[in-house]
This record gives sequence, C-alpha cells and structure tokens, in this order.
Amino acid sequence: MSPLVRPSVALHPAWLLAHEEWGDGLHEDGFGRLETDDVRSSEGFRMFVDRRLAVEASPGDDGGTFRWIVEDGEVLGGIALRHESAQDVDVVVNVGYGIRPSARGRGLAVAALREMLFRRWTANGGPTSAVRPAA
Repeated sequence: MSPLVRPSVALHPAWLLAHEEWGDGLHEDGFGRLETDDVRSSEGFRMFVDRRLAVEASPGDDGGTFRWIVEDGEVLGGIALRHESAQDVDVVVNVGYGIRPSARGRGLAVAALREMLFRRWTANGGPTSAVRPAA
C-alpha cells in the first residue's frame, strides 16, 4: 500500500503532475478541489492545502479527513472522508476518492479506503455506522 499522507504544500510539484495527467476539470475526486481553486500557483496551492487542513480540524458535520496517496514522491491519488450526522446513525461518512489514470488497477483505492476506515474506527473507538459514496 502506498502511504497516505496529509495534504502538504511540499508536494505541489508532484500534485501538479497528477493534475496534468487528469486534465482540466473538477474530476479529481478525493482532493476536495473547488472550481475557484488556483492550484497552479504556489500561493493558490497553499490556500487549497490550508483549506483542506482546516476542514480536518473542524468538529462535527463540518469535519473531514483528507489524505493523498503518495509513492516514491509521486502523488497517485487522494481520498476524503467527510463526516456528518444522521438521524438513524451516529456518524455517516461520505467517501470521495480518485486515482490518477496511470496508477489505476493496482488496488490503491480499496487499500486507501480500508486504511481510512481503520483510522476512523480506532479514533472513534468503534466501527463507522454507515458509509456512502460522495455525490
């Protein structure tokens, strides 16, 4: 399994290579990118990363966990778990992930999801009640 790492401005050049492989658009699921994000400039990328880390620090329904899948300094993809409450369960986790085209077919998404859910389990002292794909 490729390591899951917190978003970091140090990975800007590697992240841009993955971004270029995906091509223009907002189809890089798992990164939490907005249409208004200027990920090409250093300052814009720093703001993008800072926003991801701020979401992680937010409690309750505003929170989430973002990790990048990195191998040998290359960004292969990203995964996000967004937390929210629901009437019937304690916690619902929306999952978003994306693997760059050249890294697909290696089981990276499954391994990343397994690792993220395990981290969530250990942080909360028990299993996540429900998981649904992000829209």
